[in-house]
Amino acid sequence: MTQSVINRKFLIILLGILAALGPFSIDMYLPGFQQIAEEFNVHEKAVAFTLTSYFSGIAVGQLLYGPIVDKYGRKIPLLVGLSIYMLASLGCALASSIEFLIAMRLLQALGGCVGMVASNAIISDVYEKNERAKAFSYIILIMGLAPLIAPSLGSFFVAHFTWHYIFYFLFIFSLSVILLIFFFLPETSIYKHSNKLKFIKISKDYLEVLKNPIFLKYTLASSIVMSILFAYISSAPFLFMTLYKLDNTTFSILFAVNAAGFIAGSYCNGVLTKYIPYIKIAKVASVILASIALAATITYYINPQIPYKILTSGIFFILVLIGFINPNATAGSLAPFTNNIGIASALGGSFRMGIGAIVAAFIGSFQGSTAIILFVIIFILSIATVSLLWIKTKKINH
Repeated sequence: MTQSVINRKFLIILLGILAALGPFSIDMYLPGFQQIAEEFNVHEKAVAFTLTSYFSGIAVGQLLYGPIVDKYGRKIPLLVGLSIYMLASLGCALASSIEFLIAMRLLQALGGCVGMVASNAIISDVYEKNERAKAFSYIILIMGLAPLIAPSLGSFFVAHFTWHYIFYFLFIFSLSVILLIFFFLPETSIYKHSNKLKFIKISKDYLEVLKNPIFLKYTLASSIVMSILFAYISSAPFLFMTLYKLDNTTFSILFAVNAAGFIAGSYCNGVLTKYIPYIKIAKVASVILASIALAATITYYINPQIPYKILTSGIFFILVLIGFINPNATAGSLAPFTNNIGIASALGGSFRMGIGAIVAAFIGSFQGSTAIILFVIIFILSIATVSLLWIKTKKINH
């Protein structure tokens, strides 16, 4: 795909907006949990199942879209999947019971996760292997704006209207993305095949991708390092609001500052990949990550009452380093493939979401009177990331 066919700057912005659907879908309605629980006369734990169903839909849905985007290209599956997401968002807004809301959230995820698969495939279509990490970094940079504004925007709707308007917003937002894709995104795939989608053949394709040592190595590395982000997000309210007893405003500021760290890391990574091989950047960043994680664990163990501002600075740099590692590891995982990009992207995305969800659930189960478990797990995950990135595999032209 040549630059004359598609404006790459516009493509990055469009894919970044598409990727922002995920954070908006997750972070924006969290301030409405209590209002949802009160309306449906259920405990907030029941409302939390709407988040679980969404994560489940993302993990499963990506596996379904993998072979679809390889057969039908990128644009048509995007339009179909996002239409499902849009209608499911309307269903969420009109939900009359918690069970129906849970079901609509599942459907919302099954539709919206097409963006994760197709975006990675489009980047692989348009960019050369040594340019993909930079592109992924810039997409994450644009997407990273969503977690900065989503909680505040959700709080605005909850305070001035009702939680239903959060999903009306997502309906309008997804409709806008559909129109942008329909009118401005050309089909980027040149490897579409005419074979019928058969379960046995699809299973063999997934198995073939899974058996690739380079894919497995970098997919596990990106999944594990992203699970550190999941661990932090799931523990942040407990750490700062329960243990440190910060108010909502202070917590929102801290959450935004740390999210800015992730964005800054992604941006700097995109700049550095012009001068340094992206895998080398990921490897060096992983060692620094493990060192900071170890220091944070020891510091918190010695003094659990350490000022939260000091603790936040450590978490900030951890998230910066995740911004360096994740896009590079993702690019490395897709590097071996040409005509199975959709399947590889789907399998990688499912790994990342699945492992992240498991880690977040594990931490949630063991939260008590201290946050030491969070820092111990972050350290263990960082060591696993280092090990995977530094393991030697069959060489490939990165």
